[in-house]
Amino acid sequence: MRGCAAALCAVLFAVCGCSTAPSAEGLAAATASPQTPLRFEVAFSPEAGAEALVLRAIASAGHTLRLAGYSFTSPTVVKALMDAQRRGVDVRVVLDDRGNRGSANVAAINLLLGAGIQVRSNSRYAIHHDKYIVIDECTVQAGSFNYTQAAARANSENVLVVWNDVALAGQYLRHWNSRWDQGAPASPSYWTVQKNEKSSIHPQAISRSPVGSMPPSRRSLSA
Repeated sequence: MRGCAAALCAVLFAVCGCSTAPSAEGLAAATASPQTPLRFEVAFSPEAGAEALVLRAIASAGHTLRLAGYSFTSPTVVKALMDAQRRGVDVRVVLDDRGNRGSANVAAINLLLGAGIQVRSNSRYAIHHDKYIVIDECTVQAGSFNYTQAAARANSENVLVVWNDVALAGQYLRHWNSRWDQGAPASPSYWTVQKNEKSSIHPQAISRSPVGSMPPSRRSLSA
């Protein structure tokens, strides 16, 4: 019986783990950890580490990171994505168009653009309500968690990270690519005209504090 169990585990490991032959784009990440097993982690907010798990998933990226989001205002997520870009990760972000026209949203997106991160806005649907990250074509972070401070501090949210499941990551990546292809490329001038207000997120806030600040009027952006 133990022999059968071991054989079954070996098959599951080969099918689900990152040891599956990667595409050319994901080769570097897969080579870095060729025998990493499939595993799951969950966390919740505001009291049980949801944001910390999201940040840890972002920090694990070694080659590619694809984020799909609805409302986007979180200074901590902005900083994590900028850090990933600086260490050589190819970071790309697709967001809802109408849900990101507030000054906090515009400021967060402009920081990404200033760091060389490609951002597109998707206006094809009533709302682009996706909230997930695909990391190194291998790991998926999903759940209800918006990339906002309200999601981390005030809302009841959940985060699920499925580590090292190439098949699952491939499904999410195909969905992400379709939404990216539908999107309009963002530029600093594009986002500036969306909302001509003084920014409530400043680059100094990103470097000064891992939490930053957001006025109460912006908390509704995490719906």
